Amino acid sequence: ILVGGGVGVPPMVACAEELRRRYIKTIAVMGYRSDDTFLQEELSIANESYIATDDGSLGTRGTVVDAIKLNHVKGDVILACGPKPMLSAVKTHAKYTDALCYVSLEERMACGVGACLGCVCESTGIDDHSGVNNKRVCKDGPVFLADEVKL
Repeated sequence: ILVGGGVGVPPMVACAEELRRRYIKTIAVMGYRSDDTFLQEELSIANESYIATDDGSLGTRGTVVDAIKLNHVKGDVILACGPKPMLSAVKTHAKYTDALCYVSLEERMACGVGACLGCVCESTGIDDHSGVNNKRVCKDGPVFLADEVKL
């Protein structure tokens, strides 16, 4: 299942294209604030696709997790990119359904090589680099197993 919201939609298009090349079935669930959607034609390469809008003007009214539940979308792996509240909800849903979940995080990056620690996110384990519960998004990510990071 590919899940994207807002700025997380474009990366899901590239992901869908790559998975299609590998003959892997994909289901896209994208979230938008209103019917001002984008990249829907490009996402049509997914085997199935669903839309959630905050105002209900298109697709399911509510969040991407609402759309997943309402449409009985099931998958072994969830790949998600978007705002942290959405990623947190998707992570919770993945745990509930025993799906493996990967999240792509966005943080402001200064050096881009992991030296400045300007892009750290809180992790569930101790980081070898800093010795605390941090992951460097630029160096260790930006894609993490959802269980590795706190959202």
